[in-house]
Amino acid sequence: MKTLEHLTHDPSVLAAVKDSGAITQLVPFLSRQTEAVMGQDVVLQALGALYNICKFNKKVHLEVAATAGIIPHLCRFANELSSSYQAPAAANSANSSGNALAPAVGDPLADPAVLQAQAAVEARRTAVRALVLPMLLGMVHTSSSTRAKLWASNGLDLFLTLMANEDAQMQVGIMRTLDLWLAEDHTRVENRLCQREAVSQLVEVYSRLCRAAANTRSAVMPQTMPQMLDTLKLMLGRSSKVAVALATGGLVTALLEPLTGGLVGGPAAANMANAPILRAKLLEIIRIMYQHYPRPKEFIMKYRIQVRG
Repeated sequence: MKTLEHLTHDPSVLAAVKDSGAITQLVPFLSRQTEAVMGQDVVLQALGALYNICKFNKKVHLEVAATAGIIPHLCRFANELSSSYQAPAAANSANSSGNALAPAVGDPLADPAVLQAQAAVEARRTAVRALVLPMLLGMVHTSSSTRAKLWASNGLDLFLTLMANEDAQMQVGIMRTLDLWLAEDHTRVENRLCQREAVSQLVEVYSRLCRAAANTRSAVMPQTMPQMLDTLKLMLGRSSKVAVALATGGLVTALLEPLTGGLVGGPAAANMANAPILRAKLLEIIRIMYQHYPRPKEFIMKYRIQVRG
């Protein structure tokens, strides 16, 4: 498996590897049963080979992989990643509220078995972030049948959950994928994005972004903010229902914060030539939500638009 994975790094042989039926043969190696018998290394090598093959011709090869049944495996890996983000917080909470009278034990980090297990977990997490998430996002760019398979595996819910914990660049990729999915499968995706949990997840992501921009003590503006705002604008332009749901869910308040903070007189505004552009983007998104809001006068009074403007 390691040899095959190395071969897929060579563009000159990728076509021959794919034509040999490698995708269909490799997908079963991602199963829990295979991992139990052959170990994690074989699974990660198969995953790396599949990623390299699919990267060679994303739309066609991802479609083949989806037909071969890869999506449930990818979603399982991504769900494990999402759960791993929650584990440290739960452990810290347990430690802070633990029994002070518990007997002292040796440092577990000194145990080679613990170190080996931690290294395996980190290797898996790195592989999932570098290989699995890009493949899952790419599935939305293929066909309606592949998107249906992704939907059946709760792919949209998975994207929303992961976005809260992923880095800024991955958040941009997830938002663009959600916008594309909304464009391709409007009614179903729109209904899901308007549900309370999805609204809260989206508002929280943008609230954190806007709080960072409004922080007058910081001279660094989030670099991905323009892309995130552009994608949000596209999404709200596609769906009045999503615009109203996010407005009533707290997004307006979050977007107004930078307009009275870091983008107005703060160090970030002084050091960034594009601060006026960001202000214009924020105001344009607020205008879109105002236009779709069922009670415009209430919108103006509730958020004191006249005063803030």
